[in-house]
Amino acid sequence: MNYKLSLKSKRLVSGKCQVKFVVSDSKTDLLYGYVLSEAGATLKDVVGKIETEVKLTQSSDQIYHNHLYNLHSKQQPRDILIFKN
Repeated sequence: MNYKLSLKSKRLVSGKCQVKFVVSDSKTDLLYGYVLSEAGATLKDVVGKIETEVKLTQSSDQIYHNHLYNLHSKQQPRDILIFKN
């Protein structure tokens, strides 16, 4: 299935970029989210990170955000959030 990826970015005071993305098919928006990228990151890097996370999300019925729930004793820092519409 073909998907469309829309991106909007905003430079933060820290120098990093906050990228809002929307993944949609021909009819509806399926997923949206935010990714925090370093100042020197290329568009290819950002899109690659989003693609990887979206593929993981679609292979699962639910999306778990480890930073919201105490699923591990040591939490991993995440720089991407994905939500289903």
